[in-house]
Amino acid sequence: MKLIKILLTISLLSLMSSFAHADFEAEEKFVSSFADNAINILGSDTLSNADRSSQFTDLVMRSIDINLISKFVLSKFWKAASDEQKTEYLEAFKEYFIASYASKLDQYSGEKVVVISSEASKKYVIVKSHIVRDGTDTLKIELDWRLLNRDGETKIIDLNIEGISLIIAQREEFQSFLNNHDNDLDALIDKLKSINTKN
Repeated sequence: MKLIKILLTISLLSLMSSFAHADFEAEEKFVSSFADNAINILGSDTLSNADRSSQFTDLVMRSIDINLISKFVLSKFWKAASDEQKTEYLEAFKEYFIASYASKLDQYSGEKVVVISSEASKKYVIVKSHIVRDGTDTLKIELDWRLLNRDGETKIIDLNIEGISLIIAQREEFQSFLNNHDNDLDALIDKLKSINTKN
């Protein structure tokens, strides 16, 4: 009788595990597709700089929740901003963030992203992956993707490289800048625009 209970428990756990994996199969495919396309675009030798930038921008804007990210990194300053400031900030931040994403992924244009596993984290799904290079065990960088499904659409809301969250690091950088500039949001917007013109 005990053996039957043990076997039933093992079977149930195995079934639950397969269901859990199946639940996030779409998210894993989403990450694999995004990562492969991004690295292919950034590492392309046939695209001009303008085409590379245009294609990467289109890919990122389809795949991330830029509005959620932009508000998160601005934190309490978003609510205090005027409508004009919000519009200017969103426009400047979008260009700045896409360039930041490109610079992170462009470092790995000779490698590939391999999805390892996925798990639920409150209302999000975390897809864990490694950046690897064929034929070598020396490069294995941990890259985790935080995804949010809203209204049937899956979007990336964070990229975690070796334990460092891209959007949390960005929020801390913005908060530090604002704290050192008398909480002047216009100064941050001007700073972003200045950086964008140099990219």
